Amino acid sequence: MRRRLARKIERIWYSQLQPPLALRVAARLYRYWAISNLQRPSLRPPCPVIVVGNLVAGGSGKTPLVAALAGELAQRLGAASVAIVSRGYRGIEPARPLRVGPDSRACQVGDEARELFARTGLAVWVCARRARALDQAWAHGARVVISDDGLQHRALARSFELCVIDQRRGFGNGYVLPAGPLRQPLERLETVDLVLVKQPGPSASAASSLANATALADGSPPGAVAFQLEALGLQAVDKTDRRPPQPPAAIDAIAGIADPQPFFETLEGRGFVVRRHPLADHQPLDRALLDRLAGPVVMTVKDSMRLPQGGRRDVFALDVRACVPDQVFERVFAHVREFKP
Repeated sequence: MRRRLARKIERIWYSQLQPPLALRVAARLYRYWAISNLQRPSLRPPCPVIVVGNLVAGGSGKTPLVAALAGELAQRLGAASVAIVSRGYRGIEPARPLRVGPDSRACQVGDEARELFARTGLAVWVCARRARALDQAWAHGARVVISDDGLQHRALARSFELCVIDQRRGFGNGYVLPAGPLRQPLERLETVDLVLVKQPGPSASAASSLANATALADGSPPGAVAFQLEALGLQAVDKTDRRPPQPPAAIDAIAGIADPQPFFETLEGRGFVVRRHPLADHQPLDRALLDRLAGPVVMTVKDSMRLPQGGRRDVFALDVRACVPDQVFERVFAHVREFKP
């Protein structure tokens, strides 16, 4: 039910048809509130705080980008100097900061926070109030903090904002929530420090392009920098040396992410016969769902963070990494060097 409702809403958001009247009325009220909160927060953090966010509801490639940026910062400054903060979406969203560890579960800290810890090994703090997570990161020695999402979280002090746009999905129909996907009006782009546009990878087909009314129709914002997500190999989720399936094998592909189409296309582009199983974003995975599949099962790394303990062993994750131009890293590093509390 949740997946069907989510897909129905997305069909409204990412089409050229006018949303229903009730949604447009609600969007007008939301827009009034959003415009009153359009200004960038002026709170000054104790150290460089880099917010990586977006304007639309749903994913845009932020998590691999945060991991890439955090990894580069850790190489230059030392791992102990860099931390990541997150709301811990779909976890318990604790009122007090909680540090992600090797034994943390997605139901506690959220799948994205768990994925970031697995990718980077850095300190990752989650809290419903990101400002409290920032305080803990600072108290435990972090001298640069990256916030996974948080562009709209006004209570979080920040010194640098990076907004990510998915070129394939763009801004949808251009409406704010709930009639469209925008969490803030497009004017918010004028106040961020850097805009990154995630371009479709080489395996994406032309047929996957969405006919959006306002999706980057006039090109990317001035000064925007393009990046891509590069698909890597399949890895056994149980961390063994189990041999992954090889094309042209038939596989069951699971994707509980905001836009599963590119994931399926990537696997098909590699020669697999793909039985598609799109789920709602962050949808929990249970054994009953997995046991119904013939297998082998392939999923995203984020989905693998929500797997129940035990169960079938022929489960593999397709890893991706963000290919980011050096100019982005240099821009962020320059900010870190020049930062003054």
